[in-house]
Amino acid sequence: MSVSKIFIIIISTVFLFSCKKEKEPVYSDLLIDTWYSSKDAIVDTLRVPQHLRNIVKRISSINTYQTDVLGNGMEKPGNAENFKKLVQLASEDELLSLINNRNKTVAVYASVGLLERRPEKIDKIFSNFLNLKTTIHTENGCLVGDLNPAEPLYQKYLYSLPGKNRQSDQLLKKLDSIIVFNVNSPESLLQEVFRYKIYPKSYRKRIETLAFKDHKISAATYLSRWHKGDYSELLQKEFISMIKNDTLIGVQKKIYLKELLSFRNARNKEFILNYLKKDTLFRNDFETINQLELNDIFYDEYPVR
Repeated sequence: MSVSKIFIIIISTVFLFSCKKEKEPVYSDLLIDTWYSSKDAIVDTLRVPQHLRNIVKRISSINTYQTDVLGNGMEKPGNAENFKKLVQLASEDELLSLINNRNKTVAVYASVGLLERRPEKIDKIFSNFLNLKTTIHTENGCLVGDLNPAEPLYQKYLYSLPGKNRQSDQLLKKLDSIIVFNVNSPESLLQEVFRYKIYPKSYRKRIETLAFKDHKISAATYLSRWHKGDYSELLQKEFISMIKNDTLIGVQKKIYLKELLSFRNARNKEFILNYLKKDTLFRNDFETINQLELNDIFYDEYPVR
């Protein structure tokens, strides 16, 4: 099973530097920072209109998808400002053209710029991004990580919607369906789509495959939350198997242990006790301990520090 992508929280100082003068006009309010700049970053201006080349170069030089969220001690993200300028300068057709830019950070910013202008194009763009065998570096406040290019687009659209609209929005339904049925969907996107809504019966076979064949934690917990009775034996077997998996980190095992305890099945007592004796991480975990008695496990039976 592939380990879920996990954002690493960091606090760092961002150094800024001035770029050399170019023949093209230089916008004084555009920023270039060096923290994630890479000498290997692709700068693709071959089919970029002259009036957009400077801004495309600047976005490519930072080579990081940055939101305007500020983390502790952070300077204003350069590419968040560059994106605003890109949207001001580019027409709808020009943004559509930039979707195919070889620098995928530029492509993602172009797609985000199209969310309000050409929403009917987004599902196809999203699907194409999802099938790319590459990642882009992202920075959302103090949260940084390498994501599939489809992920920033999805997050931007999802969190632009009021919570009450997320069940009914038609474009979001399309994006969710693409994620569920696409074999390339990362765990982080599956977590999003299974977190906030219930899917029709026609999705069930696909979710079963994700949970019991592909061992996706988000799919298994979805079935446990909404269809526990239908999959009781399969889910408990899956959770026990995943807890035994030595490649998983503690946070993931805690999720599986919590789900296993939710069945309140005394037949799992011996396995749970043996696991608690082996893994000291949960010995004094308040949430876990509260569930033990409901599984016929009492205070004098399990180890504590």
